[in-house]
Amino acid sequence: MIPVRVLIVGAGLIAYGCVYSALKEGNKVFVADHNTEFGLPNVWPSLLHNRDNIPLNFATEQGFEGKDTGFRHEWIMKSMNIQLAKQGVILLNKARIVSTVKSESGFSVHLKGASQMEGEHMFDMVIDTTKDTWVPWAKQHNLTDVSIRYDVERKPATGFLHIDTEVENFSDAQLHLERYDGLIESWYSEQKESSNSKILEIMSTYLPVDQNMWSCEQRFLNGMNLWNKLMETDI
Repeated sequence: MIPVRVLIVGAGLIAYGCVYSALKEGNKVFVADHNTEFGLPNVWPSLLHNRDNIPLNFATEQGFEGKDTGFRHEWIMKSMNIQLAKQGVILLNKARIVSTVKSESGFSVHLKGASQMEGEHMFDMVIDTTKDTWVPWAKQHNLTDVSIRYDVERKPATGFLHIDTEVENFSDAQLHLERYDGLIESWYSEQKESSNSKILEIMSTYLPVDQNMWSCEQRFLNGMNLWNKLMETDI
């Protein structure tokens, strides 16, 4: 396959799995999103069943990424940023897509923001992974024409961060996760309220209906599969 210019919109683990597969085939890959910094604290469960399923080294000397299954999602992302940048990916933070128009010569993409690329740029492929990184308060990208979109059914979910002695007060949670710092995340696949005064943080978000997709490595693997699906379609 002749190397192509690939733009992936939405800097999440789906995107990074897709980036990894695209880079392996020698392509020039760009990742764009409106966040100031990729890898900021977010509202996903800090769950990683098997780190060996992610073919990137995201370990830190200080152990910031976590231990056992209780990994810090933002440190996984930050470490991946470094690994992928070393392999040549161009990270476009503080960027929003104003429009994407497909023609015979590729996709004309209008980028706006404070990244190192603004205005009109041409790409051979545009991949929309924003369903993985969607936040309700952010101004959305305008992705009219794309090569492929990642789609997933999601619904409101709530996570409570609390000390370990409070686990019994969240016994009906779908997921209990012991974190790197000794705290516990209790997650519900619904909107949930609690009057527990020992709660340190409430994480209101949207998560996939399929709870297998709550895990970091499953999202990464699905990103790799998204790229493979695109290649099969092109063939």
